[in-house]
Amino acid sequence: MYVLAHAHLPERDKTRHQIVVVQPDEPRLTDCQHLTDLMSLLVAGQAAGLAIALRDGSEVADEVRREAHRHGVPLLAIGPEPAKWMCLHRALTEDHHSRMQRTADLHSQLIEQLRHLGRAEGTQRIVSWLASVSDAEVTLTTARGTTVASAPQSAARGTALARERIAELAAAGRSRSAALDLPDGRQIRLFTIGSASPAPVLAVTCKSFCVEVSAALARVLDLLAARLALEEAERRQSRLQSGEHVVREAVFSLLMAGQVNAAKSAAVGLDPGTLDAGIARTFILKVPPAQRPAIVQQCHDEIGTKAVITACPTYPDRTVILVPSTIGDIEARTLNTLVTHTRTAPDRFLGGSALHTLDETPSAYQDAARALTVAERLPGRVHCYVTEVQLAYVLDQQHASTWARHLLHPLLELPENRREPLLATLRLGLVFPPAVTARMLGTHRNTSARRIAEAATLLGVDLQDIWQRALIGLALQVHAETAHLRPGMDAPVISNILDTPEVRRWAHEFLGRLDADRRHLRETLTAWIRAKTRIEDTAQLTGLNPATVRIHLRSAEELLQRRLLTNTACNMPEGYVVPGAHDLVLAFFVVEGTTLRTACQEALSGSR
Repeated sequence: MYVLAHAHLPERDKTRHQIVVVQPDEPRLTDCQHLTDLMSLLVAGQAAGLAIALRDGSEVADEVRREAHRHGVPLLAIGPEPAKWMCLHRALTEDHHSRMQRTADLHSQLIEQLRHLGRAEGTQRIVSWLASVSDAEVTLTTARGTTVASAPQSAARGTALARERIAELAAAGRSRSAALDLPDGRQIRLFTIGSASPAPVLAVTCKSFCVEVSAALARVLDLLAARLALEEAERRQSRLQSGEHVVREAVFSLLMAGQVNAAKSAAVGLDPGTLDAGIARTFILKVPPAQRPAIVQQCHDEIGTKAVITACPTYPDRTVILVPSTIGDIEARTLNTLVTHTRTAPDRFLGGSALHTLDETPSAYQDAARALTVAERLPGRVHCYVTEVQLAYVLDQQHASTWARHLLHPLLELPENRREPLLATLRLGLVFPPAVTARMLGTHRNTSARRIAEAATLLGVDLQDIWQRALIGLALQVHAETAHLRPGMDAPVISNILDTPEVRRWAHEFLGRLDADRRHLRETLTAWIRAKTRIEDTAQLTGLNPATVRIHLRSAEELLQRRLLTNTACNMPEGYVVPGAHDLVLAFFVVEGTTLRTACQEALSGSR
């Protein structure tokens, strides 16, 4: 409390948060200009109010009332006894301290809300907190029409009476507020948040909007505006990431379908120049399906947009990373990142391909899958495909090209718009079952199955036969490598093409890897081919237990870098001809005895 001396102006620095006491005969109360100056000084000095010590029966002058109201200065009438002033001073001081403590507590709680602003439940926390500090029902109607309520069970009832007014405020698109009186004596106050249209609307239903409640509301509106802006930014980021995932998967599918130019055009949306290098290495990181979304995003964040990183459209536990090999140190950085992720958990495996041109992406993927098969058998769980000479490269190019064109002639003579989809689907259909092929190409399963059946009919082959699948696969590979050559007039016989020193050397080297195992893997594999890859039939032919046959096949997978066992994750039935069998068929045809050669020859001769 500050008692103003007669005919003196108050000292500004001593009136802060103080009640200034004056006598009723103070000259500054009777002169208009002096009265205005006094009120201005009280406002500037942040005085708590002006108290006039009145004698019995006297009243505060109207001019003083008007001027105090105009300046917003609280006005008190007190008795002339100083002892009562002290009692008033103590009461006001205690009340002021109490209000300051409540304000401090409010600010402390607001800071606590700020700490949780970025959490998923941030909006619900703010709404519930406002309801608790104001003893009110609080409902936030978002711009999307959803509601966040302090008491969800009463949310509909609380906003039902104000539904039309909420809709009007939301549509206004600028900061507005409104108040509605309820029959039970409570009041609903509505506040729009932000300036967008439609705008979120906060509804607070309370019996009394005291100073503390109003202060809490003023600050919560800013807090909710920040939280809702953060949610919108998160939604936009999520949409952007989803769009990028779709584009990366589309780029991969286009490359698998051999549409390199279309893939390059699509990749421009990710990062211009990503596929300009023309050659790339493909990695497959295998993780549990539940971990894959996080791994895809982590790899993207750590490696960047210069690599094409996508969830494999076929296998739920595979992430595909296609890395251009001539862009800075991207290849080394990618390998280090992928190895680090693989080492962090025992259920992760990594396989990498050799370098391939972009139009050889299906081969690169197959290389990486072969390496992954080996990695699953190694303690380190990481393996990169060991480059090997392919059979197509050791054949006489001219004769092989003529043979391949003759075999594929019914397909190659089709118009381009029909030929290319059939070739792309058949090329993958020899490696994957129809459902998997469809996911790789981004087509319907029935479409892939129909294309494969149509191609088989045109070629006059039975793609359920292991020998004929191997033959068609070799022809497609030869044609891809020798399309630039001019074919000869007479088509050579496949047995003659395979009967050369170079081919025999390739077959012996390929099958020679099996000799690293002391078990009779060759006999098991020969029987497995005769049994058309059926485990039970192989066991009968060899006299082995089916479990032993599988063990032999797993050992051969590691040595040959070929997938020989079917993958149950893709629902492939036993007996499905897995692609690793194709090279085995041709290698055994070259080096094995007459029985296998006769069976193979019959199938091959039936297909030209």
